Amino acid sequence: MSKEILGGKNVVLEILRAGRRTVFRLYWARRARDVSSEEILSLAKKRGVALQESTPEKISNLCASQEHQGVAIEVSPFEYAELSDVIPAAQKNPKGGFIVCLDEIQDPHNVGALIRTAYLCGASGMVLLKHRQALITNTVCKAAAGAQEYLPIVQETNLVNTIQALKKNDFLVVGAAGEGRSLYKEKLQFPCALILGSEGRGLRRLVRENCDQLVSIPMEGKVGSFNVSVAGGILMAEIARRKADVSK
Repeated sequence: MSKEILGGKNVVLEILRAGRRTVFRLYWARRARDVSSEEILSLAKKRGVALQESTPEKISNLCASQEHQGVAIEVSPFEYAELSDVIPAAQKNPKGGFIVCLDEIQDPHNVGALIRTAYLCGASGMVLLKHRQALITNTVCKAAAGAQEYLPIVQETNLVNTIQALKKNDFLVVGAAGEGRSLYKEKLQFPCALILGSEGRGLRRLVRENCDQLVSIPMEGKVGSFNVSVAGGILMAEIARRKADVSK
């Protein structure tokens, strides 16, 4: 079985809490104990995970990062979900289901932040592209603070085909674009899909043309646009607010 090593307290803790992956070993180089550290050790003991005392330098080499907080975990690779499972989950969500699709977002910190926000805003899943897209790496997991273990994440080759599949299942497909109408003035229906474009280019032409509507965020000032993870967070928060209204 192939394995990977991920570092960071939040990542390790949520992997152990979620219980989705096979855990082979816990590497430990922490000197101070706190609540989350004690929970990590307790969960690892309950699951019978081998604990290996290590050094910060060795853990840095193992997970190819110095941002591990003295703890890392050896686990089975991340398992992607199927679109055919995520679609009905969103359709059946009584609070109003929605899916987030990323169009070639390559910064792993942005992808991780969007995963975390999507999960906390109640998204039913996320779609990532297999190419020209940051996937579920150690950096993404750390930026997501472990949320990737709970949010169903799908890999697709062609986003336009994915959009068409969503439309056939009665999703409203909403693309984020500067020229779109303010989301606060647009009507939403559920289930819906929010499409977020890459950091520099935004939505690609065919993706843009296949959206049902384009939406934007009102802005002031002279800076060109929001960072994509910030924009995604604002848009998802508004979708979550509309979900709450639907469920009343």
